[in-house]
Amino acid sequence: MPSFFRKKLRRITTMPLLTPSGKQFSLHKLVAMSTMVTPGHGVHLQPLNNTTAGDPPRQAYLSHEIQEYLRKLFDELSGSESCLGRERFEQWLADVQGHTVKLNKDKYKVEEFLESLFYSHSLEVLKRIPELDQSKPITNYYISSSHNTYLEGNQLLSRSSTEAYKTALTQNCRCIEIDVHNGELPDKDDKSIFSNKADHKRQPSGTGSTLSSRAAAAILTVEEKMESAKEKLESAKQKITKSSSGDKLKVLDEDENGGRPASIRSSMLGEPLVLHGWTLTAPVGFRAVCKTIREYAFTTSPLPIIVSLEVHADHEQQEVMVDIMKEEWEGLLLDSPFETCNPEERVPRLDELLNKILVKVKKAPELKEAPEASNETTNGPLTNGLSPASTDTLEKKASSNTLVPVISRKDADSGQSGSEDDRGSSKKKAKICDSLSKLGIYTHSEHFVSFDVRAATKPSHIFSVGEKVINELHEQKREQMFNHNRNFFMRAFPAGSRFDSSNLDPSVCWRKGIQMVALNWQTLDEGMMLNEGMFAGSQGWILKPPGYRSEDVKSDIWSNIPYKTLDLKISIFAGQQIPYPEGETEKGFHPYVKCELHVESQEELNGQPIGNDVKAKEGEHKLKTAYKSGSKPDFEGETLHFEGIRNVVEELSFVRFKIEDANYSKDELAAWACIRLDRLQQGYRLIPLKDIKGNSTPGLLLVKIEKVLS
Repeated sequence: MPSFFRKKLRRITTMPLLTPSGKQFSLHKLVAMSTMVTPGHGVHLQPLNNTTAGDPPRQAYLSHEIQEYLRKLFDELSGSESCLGRERFEQWLADVQGHTVKLNKDKYKVEEFLESLFYSHSLEVLKRIPELDQSKPITNYYISSSHNTYLEGNQLLSRSSTEAYKTALTQNCRCIEIDVHNGELPDKDDKSIFSNKADHKRQPSGTGSTLSSRAAAAILTVEEKMESAKEKLESAKQKITKSSSGDKLKVLDEDENGGRPASIRSSMLGEPLVLHGWTLTAPVGFRAVCKTIREYAFTTSPLPIIVSLEVHADHEQQEVMVDIMKEEWEGLLLDSPFETCNPEERVPRLDELLNKILVKVKKAPELKEAPEASNETTNGPLTNGLSPASTDTLEKKASSNTLVPVISRKDADSGQSGSEDDRGSSKKKAKICDSLSKLGIYTHSEHFVSFDVRAATKPSHIFSVGEKVINELHEQKREQMFNHNRNFFMRAFPAGSRFDSSNLDPSVCWRKGIQMVALNWQTLDEGMMLNEGMFAGSQGWILKPPGYRSEDVKSDIWSNIPYKTLDLKISIFAGQQIPYPEGETEKGFHPYVKCELHVESQEELNGQPIGNDVKAKEGEHKLKTAYKSGSKPDFEGETLHFEGIRNVVEELSFVRFKIEDANYSKDELAAWACIRLDRLQQGYRLIPLKDIKGNSTPGLLLVKIEKVLS
């Protein structure tokens, strides 16, 4: 037997196995780079063309338990013969594995059988994603989205960081959020807040500081601010000089990192901050965030990014925001409509927006301004029977209305703007200035009141709604919501009561056609696992299934949705290198496999309540194995059978594998995988496992999948 089946893997830097990279899977790369086996004489396998040059060779390892099951499989196929014939092998690959493979040898020994399985990728669990059709309007796609992207932890006490944007963007998140507040003139000796570093530390500046300024120590004393302002103004005057032509002004200073020069306005007025307002979260500079977005926006994908702005800043700081975005995103920012795409008539196709950053922001008020209550707040009942408490204005309201804005200016228009953070609902809301409003070209925010208002038919509008509103719309206006989302954007966000940064169930929202389900990426829970299952191997945009697109509008809106009935058998054979929960040992580790099927329940399909936290009640079907011992458990082929599951849309249904450690008190999660049902391949498969932080591990689970849809 080749040595790779006997030699234990040394600890190496891991790579994501579950997530494909480009058109090929990462497991393909692993195999191509490995020194697992040398093909035997006469075996002609198709070479892989995506091996990264310079990557070091890696050794693959299969545990004794997994090897034994694959050997038993070989014995069953070969019968009493010592070799497996080509015809029998090809027939098994087609019937059981679902692969059509032309083999080049007449007979295969057991080592060659295993070798061929690996080199033909016949054990990979994920079906390859077809090339994305980019010809549809952008509202026809699901978009991997982040909520309060800047936060590293919970919603009350954690730090704001540029690193959080890097993490999201490099994992193909394509809709990110920035909460922007008034900044102060930066201290000439302390620019840490406005740098890319998130670990700045400053002392509190006096007794009158607000909550966030106390947490971040980001505000200077009155005397310091006055002195700093004078120095900044004087410095700005000295740095403005006539250009060689004599008719233009030129700013001579560039930023300390060698980037684009700051605008005159931002030099004089200071720059906005990014933080979670009315909390103890620490800020980071808006420019630093924009720099990070530019650096990592298109490193893994050319597909567009939507930047959702929650604007809590006054008009002066909004103008600075515009300057910064145009400076830092030069060449990437979509700052004017395409000549052939009038936003009053249509939104662009996906392929028209490659390598572009779109801004989602509210529109500036019209000259003849409507009453405040009807445009920005909801003090009375919503139309169409929705209760006042269900509006997104109240969705994230905190327990206290006495907190003041984090950093205020005496000439501020008001305390805040935006539907997601309206804790101080009694305060007048900030209006959006004209220059910032003009950046919301094909993605402008509209406050949701009803599907019957004129704003609900504008091609470029986006309704952002919270969990409670989604639930009420599901119960009362289900068809209207679904039909709206075939043609126009909707974005869902977690309830404000989720101070721990937990997540809603995104699959419930996707089934309602909601394109953007904003999740707290810093928290690995069910919501983020489902998001991984949805977008694994994609570039952050997934075409909606038939029945959910703008082209599918019919009188009976449910008629062309491909509902099916599912019969799913999962036989669990063995695992290897399963990571322990923190503090656990090999001897004390007692893993079992829990399989959860996430599909639409009959109650949800009929418009019955789904719960205030958008958590499907009966949409989950759960089964689990008996527990075993150690990190190389033998589950003895135990079969978990999900039978006669109705209302299944493959592209919006998920199988979640969780390996948990059986304990006397509470079972702990050790490893997991989440796979979209349409990508779950039949036959004998190796499932790569992630740890409790979402990192790839060497862990594998050998299973057999039998999937029938009718």
